[in-house]
Amino acid sequence: MTGQCRVLRVVGELNFGGTEMRTAELLPRLSAAGVEVHLVTLSDRIGPGPLAGVISRHGGTVTPIPLDLRFATRFLGLLRRLRPDVVHVDCANFSGVLLALAALCGVPVRVAHFRGDDNQHRNLRRRVYRWICKRLLRISATDILGVSPSSLTFAYDPLWRDDPRCQVVLNGLDLDRLRHPSRDDLRELIGAGPAELVCVSVGRASPEKRRWLLPPIIAELRARGVEAHAVLIGPGDDADDERVRVAAVAAGLADRVHLLGPRDDVGGLLSQADVVIHPSCLEGLPGGVLEPIALGIGTVAADLPGVRFIDEHLPGVTIVDTDAPPERWASAVCAAASYTGQTSASAASERFGGSVFAIDTAAATHLTIYRRWASGRPHHPVPPRPPALSTRGER
Repeated sequence: MTGQCRVLRVVGELNFGGTEMRTAELLPRLSAAGVEVHLVTLSDRIGPGPLAGVISRHGGTVTPIPLDLRFATRFLGLLRRLRPDVVHVDCANFSGVLLALAALCGVPVRVAHFRGDDNQHRNLRRRVYRWICKRLLRISATDILGVSPSSLTFAYDPLWRDDPRCQVVLNGLDLDRLRHPSRDDLRELIGAGPAELVCVSVGRASPEKRRWLLPPIIAELRARGVEAHAVLIGPGDDADDERVRVAAVAAGLADRVHLLGPRDDVGGLLSQADVVIHPSCLEGLPGGVLEPIALGIGTVAADLPGVRFIDEHLPGVTIVDTDAPPERWASAVCAAASYTGQTSASAASERFGGSVFAIDTAAATHLTIYRRWASGRPHHPVPPRPPALSTRGER
């Protein structure tokens, strides 16, 4: 391909999350290959996540366009000004609406990317909404991606394998980022003794992450004579954080459950864990499982299709029934901690680097998709950055 390929990437809200982290890690590799990435967020809020800064450092722009009555007009205006070769949308079913607008503007490559399984109960209104969006997606998408087979099965169509536009594009992890040491000694930070088990859980505070299950698990470990701490890393939420604290107090573990909030040294903290607990009941391909496995940390996770997919390719995952009681989780934690003690970080990293989850594999797949139609399209210079392309929301 000659010249640059210009991509407009659309996400919901900028914050620390799996979609953001994976996109931020891919960007330097895409930029080095001549891909220019601009970002739209469907919110007027630019959160503390990593993606906005990475976009700016690589010459892109961030445009917040809230979902209000003027959204379609603003989005179409941005498409006409920016003239992207690719619109790549990470907005589940709503991707159909955005890609239909992109098709109206003649964007040649229109990508929908499903990140979660979307296997929750839907009322009649949600079923109608999903049907409309799916129809628009079928008409307007040139490529339909899923982070795992189950994400396409549950979020798009059980018969996705019959649609030639569909493919699984696994999330790649940047091992270099995970290897960065933390500024903190985790045991010292939480007051854990040398013989006490440090159990870490990484994920944002939201109901499907079920973070309040950790205190009962730690209590069950104590009942077995295993003193343990739970460390929760990720963006907080007042209601969800309070539910965790209430569960900790009820279990008599207020001093054993630690909410650290969002951190930029997750890999360095994970590498100090004895075990990772991932109780989430809704995922696509969970980074909260992939990251510790890449570091050789035994991980306990709920039985989800994406978790089983990881388990098929890499060792270190102990799977527990989604509705299992704390006793079952505690037994799995002990097994996972044993795996950690027997596994070297270097061996785990080498194994992960040669797996299907390597980030270079993900980058190569993205480049193939982006270049398929864009290679023959003349390059248009980006207009001078107007206020609409700033990191402030439009008024």
